[in-house]
Amino acid sequence: MALPTLKGDFINLRQIRRSDAESIQRHANDPDVAYFLPLMPHPYSLDDAFSWINTTHRLARKREGYHFGIELKETREVIGVIGLKCLNWKDSNSEVGYWLGRQFWRRGFVFEAVRLILGYSFNDLNLNRIWAIVHETNPSSARLLAKSGFTREGVWRKAFRRDNGFVDIISYGLLKEEFNQS
Repeated sequence: MALPTLKGDFINLRQIRRSDAESIQRHANDPDVAYFLPLMPHPYSLDDAFSWINTTHRLARKREGYHFGIELKETREVIGVIGLKCLNWKDSNSEVGYWLGRQFWRRGFVFEAVRLILGYSFNDLNLNRIWAIVHETNPSSARLLAKSGFTREGVWRKAFRRDNGFVDIISYGLLKEEFNQS
């Protein structure tokens, strides 16, 4: 399934291509990026990037997940990824997840990406609920979700192993009726 391009002011969300593998590998290989992503291997190789790109295409064909490259309009480089995973068509919900190359943090790009994917989720896919999980040690992502309209819903106590111990995971949710596109 070909994904649409979602156009923002500073970034576009577009289907990930094999030609994006080097950029994805370079940004994902940063230990600070991988730290909050328990399923992302580290170090992150070019083979990992190609394998993951193939997986995103397979998931889209099966309607099980839609992953977009976060493309910086200025350079057309993919600087991160945002995606809908765990798509549940019966209950009309999905998890959103994202990551961004460290040199692009705190510049509003992920906020714009989240707003674009929420519009796509609620308006084009007609989903009713989007949820997200955040490590307790990642307050920046928690603030981003709150700013995007998500409600903190609960805590998964000691849900992920991190640094010789366990960390809590905070869950957030947003309903279609709560989404303000402006």
